[in-house]
Amino acid sequence: MQNPTPQVTAGVLLSCETAEEQAAYTRSVEAGMASLQVERRLNARPGVTADAVRTEMMSQDTISRALGETSRTLEAYRRAVRALADTRAELARLRSVVRVDVRSLACLIYLPVLVTGAGYISWPGSALSLWGELAIFSGLIFVGSVMVIPAFLNPRSGENLHNQGNLILHILLGLPACLLDARRARRRWENDLHDGTQRVALLVIEALMGTDPHSVLLPGSFDGLRSATGAGWVVANDASRQLERKLSILEGGTIAVCGPRGVGKTTLLQTAARNQDFVVTIRVPAAYTPSDLVLSTFVKVCERFIRREGHEPPDFTRLSGFIRVRRRVRHALRNLRRRIFFGVPAAALITLGTAAAARTLWDKHSTDLWSWANTVRHWGIVQAEDIWRGHSIGGGLVVTVAGLLVWRARKAARLRRRLLAAPAALVRLVAACLLFGPVVSLPFDPDVRRHFLSLGEATGSLLLYMLLLCLSLVLLIGGAVRAQRSSTAATIRPPWKLGAACSLIAALFVFLRDAEVQAILRDAENPARLTYFVAGVLLLRVGSWKSRPAEPKLVTRCRNHLYQLRTAQSTSATLNLGLTQAATTIGSAHSSALASIPPNFPQMVEDLRSLLADIAPHVHRRGGRTIICFDELDRLGTDKQALLFLSEIKAILGVPHVHYLISVAEDVGAAFVRRGLPHRDATDSSLDDVVHVQPCSLADSVAIMCKRATDLTPPYVLLAHALSGGIPRDLIRYGRRILEMHEDISSARQAPAVELTDISRRIILEELSDTLSGFRTLLAKQQWTYENAGWLANYRILMDHLRHACPHRTNDLVAALEYISSRTLPSSGAVGEPPEEARQLIAEASVYTYYTLTLLQIFQPDDFEGRRIRAADSAAGDPQFLAEARLELTVSPHSARPLIDEVRMAWHLSSMNAGPSFASIPAPRPQPCLSPTCT
Repeated sequence: MQNPTPQVTAGVLLSCETAEEQAAYTRSVEAGMASLQVERRLNARPGVTADAVRTEMMSQDTISRALGETSRTLEAYRRAVRALADTRAELARLRSVVRVDVRSLACLIYLPVLVTGAGYISWPGSALSLWGELAIFSGLIFVGSVMVIPAFLNPRSGENLHNQGNLILHILLGLPACLLDARRARRRWENDLHDGTQRVALLVIEALMGTDPHSVLLPGSFDGLRSATGAGWVVANDASRQLERKLSILEGGTIAVCGPRGVGKTTLLQTAARNQDFVVTIRVPAAYTPSDLVLSTFVKVCERFIRREGHEPPDFTRLSGFIRVRRRVRHALRNLRRRIFFGVPAAALITLGTAAAARTLWDKHSTDLWSWANTVRHWGIVQAEDIWRGHSIGGGLVVTVAGLLVWRARKAARLRRRLLAAPAALVRLVAACLLFGPVVSLPFDPDVRRHFLSLGEATGSLLLYMLLLCLSLVLLIGGAVRAQRSSTAATIRPPWKLGAACSLIAALFVFLRDAEVQAILRDAENPARLTYFVAGVLLLRVGSWKSRPAEPKLVTRCRNHLYQLRTAQSTSATLNLGLTQAATTIGSAHSSALASIPPNFPQMVEDLRSLLADIAPHVHRRGGRTIICFDELDRLGTDKQALLFLSEIKAILGVPHVHYLISVAEDVGAAFVRRGLPHRDATDSSLDDVVHVQPCSLADSVAIMCKRATDLTPPYVLLAHALSGGIPRDLIRYGRRILEMHEDISSARQAPAVELTDISRRIILEELSDTLSGFRTLLAKQQWTYENAGWLANYRILMDHLRHACPHRTNDLVAALEYISSRTLPSSGAVGEPPEEARQLIAEASVYTYYTLTLLQIFQPDDFEGRRIRAADSAAGDPQFLAEARLELTVSPHSARPLIDEVRMAWHLSSMNAGPSFASIPAPRPQPCLSPTCT
């Protein structure tokens, strides 16, 4: 939310040393001006224009600050530029000292001749004999001695040869390496300069804005405020870490999550589970009874566990069996239609292509296969006859032991799975042999091997083929690099893809045009190889078929419980027999019915505990935890009702290895904390631990807003935190209200920027108006007289002030707020005393108005940042103290007023302890202010 502080070395002014650096800086400035972060801040206040920012960015101090952001890469770039300049200077010096010398020139010419001759001698396809190779080698040595030795014996020629060698090395190696280093260093520096220039431009804009630059709210990213819930917006806090520690320590138990409404208890329960955990969440409405809760929990546990194991729970539908069958048949036909549309043509083409090869293979090997099968059959019959007649004692023993093992296998699940998987494994093994056999047979075919070794003779075709392949690869790599650098395209663009595809097609065309390749493709054994391959693919599909696994016992048990919990099953059958002179008739009738029934509560509790006791170890063996969440238990009304409800459902708690997370109000958590004292209730025996969820601190609120609204500046976060008291739900709601008001005010003024004074005044007054309206509704239910009705009239007049408040003159509004805030209740028995039941409401309304007046006087004037810094000298001037005062309003208005007095003292505001300074509340405006300015 705050811009980083630039890193500039004190006392050192950096500047662009060359024209290239100046041009790079200018380009980075223009790129930074075009960025969204800078554009949205332009024209936010008078004087913050693009020209003013450009002018300031070109000043020496700003250039030094921007270059200081990139000091490391800038120094590396300048070192690379100096190294390149030194290399070029050395090249110029070598060119000036190199002379034309016959001896050194002969040595330079002799070197490629020596390499060429040695390569020709060692070439495998050379037709030279051994004596010819020795003759050429001896000639090269002799010529080299004649040409090289004089050059080294002459000092001038040797020095010239040395300079020529250095020149060649600098041209071939030194200069390209320096150019590459300089280019890389420049690219890194320009990337850093772009980011650093944008940061400095933001600082320049803040300086041009003047006082309180962060008080201007601009359009930005506020997606997290639009979504009230979502796992992507959750911020970890002390409560979540504490709950995770308790879950990791306890093997099972009941943990209560308590805290005020809106503090995030539901979010904490939702984020407590890991991916492998088995979680069931039950939301408790106000009208729940304990039996309904246990029934709902039982049903959800069964359904969730069935789905977790990859099965579908039973569908208790009212549709007839005919309609269900019709839907299943329609779904199956839709899937079959696509398979037939593609499968029939594919099967016809494959059959046509492999029919001849298949017939040839069958005619060739069918006799041997039948002979082998008959041999195996005859051997088996002979062995069986010998065992039956008692001629083979050992065979009889083996068969008997095998029978016993087969009978024993009925209880060995692992052995049964292996026996059932053996045929499929054998089929996959045969399929692998058929798939890889044709490929392995290629090197052993003499014709294929001969044609393959002859591929290199056509040098031109081979070079063209390799060139086209390299071109295709270069186009693909170039397109990928271009797409990565481009900010608008994330994939390779069509022109690059088209060029690569054309190059690949051309390479394939050149490859297939080769006579040896065509000879390999037309080999007589290729149809048989292809037939083997197709047979291997088909067998592989057959071997991959798996029968549906048997339903686990726990899933079957959950399914049976669902039928027991949600249906009543009745079945009747009749059999009719009749005998007449004409014929004999036999008939039967069968009927069944399903209806919801309330199950027996004690039996249901026992069945649920037994099921959870079996599910928890199953989940634990897989590295997960079983968590049952009862959310929003505080909806039941008072704390007594919640405790009574908790005492009635504690029969299902305490299952080993099962964690129960219960969201309760603060009263229930307070009752658990008082355990061991004379006070004792259901929490002593129901709860194992309590996690207290506290309202957010200022740091937590800043973290939440940074996650949800990255462009919301700190003053607005402080405003939302003070209004909400650190309650996350209200914090997000006030952030959303700030966004709504920004859109409303900016559209009315046709300007994107809105000041803190405008938004804070509007949101504070609207919040006060809504709250006073609620107080008047509650006060209207009391009994009032003519003498004390003035209390109600004061709130009506204040609401008229709020409704017709003038944004230009706030004296009357502040006076009305001060009157309501400072007016204390009269003593009992005084004239005009309000009803006894209304005294507490009036005290709460007065202190809340006092708090609202304090917020208005803190956020409304200009120079908020400067006043906040001055108020920070006192502990009450901390913005967190404002939130604590807001939370104290929920405890007691009498304890909240001293806190508000301390806040006003820290912010140098007058206190209201002396009573109202006006005899009566000022009269409101008769109508809203419609003038742009007031006099």
